[in-house]
Amino acid sequence: MTNGIRTLVFIKMNWKLTIWLACLCSCAPLTSFSEPPVAIQGNLDVRLWDFQKNLPLSGEWIFHWKEWISPKTQVPNNFPNNKTLSTAPPSSHTFQSIGERWKNKLEGTGYATYQLKILFSENAKENIYALRFFQTGGAAMSIYVDGVLQLELGKVGKLKETMIPTRSSGMIVLPYPNKETNIMVHISNFHHDDGAFWYPPTLGLFHNIEKQILHEIIKDSLLTGALLFMAFYHFVVFLFRRNRSIILYFGLYCLVIGLHSISLNGNSLYNLFPEVPYHFAFVLSLIFYLAIPFYLSFLYERFPDIFSKKIKNFFILTCCGLFLFVLFAPSELGSQTTFYGLFFTILGLFYSIIYLSYAVYKKREIALPLLLIQFFLFLSAINDTLYLYGILNYFLMLEYSYLATVLFQSLVLASYFTKSVIKTEVLGKELAKLNESLERTVILRTREYKEAKQTAEEANEWKDKFISLVAHDLRSPLSTVYSALTIVTDKDSTEEEKTHIFKQLFVILENAMSTVEHLLNLNRFNKGKIHLNLSQNQFLDILRPLVGSFALELQKKSLRLDFSISEAATIYADKSILIEILRNIIANAIKFSNTSGWIRVGFFDKETSTEITIEDNGQGIPSERQKDLFYKQMTSPGSLGEKGFGIGLKLCFELIRLHQGNIRVHSEEGKGSLFTLEFPKEKLS
Repeated sequence: MTNGIRTLVFIKMNWKLTIWLACLCSCAPLTSFSEPPVAIQGNLDVRLWDFQKNLPLSGEWIFHWKEWISPKTQVPNNFPNNKTLSTAPPSSHTFQSIGERWKNKLEGTGYATYQLKILFSENAKENIYALRFFQTGGAAMSIYVDGVLQLELGKVGKLKETMIPTRSSGMIVLPYPNKETNIMVHISNFHHDDGAFWYPPTLGLFHNIEKQILHEIIKDSLLTGALLFMAFYHFVVFLFRRNRSIILYFGLYCLVIGLHSISLNGNSLYNLFPEVPYHFAFVLSLIFYLAIPFYLSFLYERFPDIFSKKIKNFFILTCCGLFLFVLFAPSELGSQTTFYGLFFTILGLFYSIIYLSYAVYKKREIALPLLLIQFFLFLSAINDTLYLYGILNYFLMLEYSYLATVLFQSLVLASYFTKSVIKTEVLGKELAKLNESLERTVILRTREYKEAKQTAEEANEWKDKFISLVAHDLRSPLSTVYSALTIVTDKDSTEEEKTHIFKQLFVILENAMSTVEHLLNLNRFNKGKIHLNLSQNQFLDILRPLVGSFALELQKKSLRLDFSISEAATIYADKSILIEILRNIIANAIKFSNTSGWIRVGFFDKETSTEITIEDNGQGIPSERQKDLFYKQMTSPGSLGEKGFGIGLKLCFELIRLHQGNIRVHSEEGKGSLFTLEFPKEKLS
């Protein structure tokens, strides 16, 4: 109580923290002012105890050093009035208090028998009781009740090789106990240098003991879960903020004390992993050696000009060296480091309190909350160390200080980083306003430049397309003329054939000149845009000359070009552009048609549009190329290896879009293609 009052007085400067920590600590069981009965010379009289509270079986038990008494042996009713152990070799039976270490009078390791007679009241047979035994490091126990084996924790043995230690606890149910109930415990400990019966068993009503175990499981689960969750949270934050190693060190600190909290109650570990090796459980109980190195690294990252790097490295080397020794050495040797581990842990806490006090004096941010937390943790460590060595008999509070420390430090860190984020957001908003003002100025001063640049780029783009179109449309007739002249110069050609070829050449050249004239008509640019001369056109007046210009190409492949269209068919379009669109589509149909194939041109007058179809039974278009047919420049050799520029269909798509129209294709590879050109009708006002 005195320590608690001093703690409250010390932290009165921060009343919110005080209330919060007090609430957490209130979960711990406080010492009762009523004096419970204790064992005297191996006899414990509980006849006047009401068992509304569980009773620790503390006091003097009959003690047989390096003897395993037969379980049937009864505890005598009267003993000599000798309550202390002699330094001389023990007699057949002496007395020893639970918690008293063997090595104080005898040896640190060995085996022994403890006996106790419990005197119950007459109405005890009306209740069901339970007896709970707690973990003892490096030990194994066999517990007998009235000569019958009721519980085994590990496996007892007279040698190290024959025993199996454990850190688990256990419970024995005593249904309607006898008026005189004899408890005998065979215990062996060769795996810890501080062997003894560490903690007195607890006797109580079964439902009270069961409730206590359930509360401890819930409490330990919440505590360990909270600590491990905080560790996981800080690890995730560190993944996104890898330049902030302070977050990593605090996450490692949370992980270490989270794992250590599991070892504080052996049942939690053994319930999760029943077959866990003892050495692993032992190492886990001493993992707190690593807490101070990680925590001092955290404080050094936060206050690099306050904390000494050399002292931090000293604690890292010392504590990590001790833990590595525990990890690889036999447990009976590793257990000898416990005192040194506790010493360096408390020394590190004391060092951090001194330097945090200096940081508070320097008015460093979050130094005061960290100092209060550290002082609370320091008191908890001292309290539990004194409890462990039997100097104080209050209660363990390290579990609660772990949780309070981590949660409060997490709040402090969250507050610290939140302020940093808010500051960053404010600066970001101010910078955004400056950038916005600058952008408006730049936009106002460069708008004309951008418009002029865009106009020039569009003009260049259309001129490039025009040049490509000229080359594309003149290549085919020139190639035909070249082929015809090759035939004419052939000595085997007759005059009749030459005359026919000359007539065809005349038609081809006349069509080529007409093509050039149409292409020149396309060169109507105004700020990079084509202006359409839309009008109603007789479709056959456009189609017939165009088909005639392809006579030699059709003849060369023995192709048949059919159309059955009404003389009255009209289409609303720019004539020159329409001719170029049809020329490209028909030229492609010829290029990809097989010898002796056919091409059909259709005309369909619909309610709001006019559709022109051009169908062939040629090679067809692979499905994977159809999706980009009108958007990318692509070329393929024709059925006789003819070459092209790959811009025809892309240009046709753009020219039709100028008319607010559309172009579609349906094709199957090896079966041919069907192109549909859709032109909207003239809108009558």
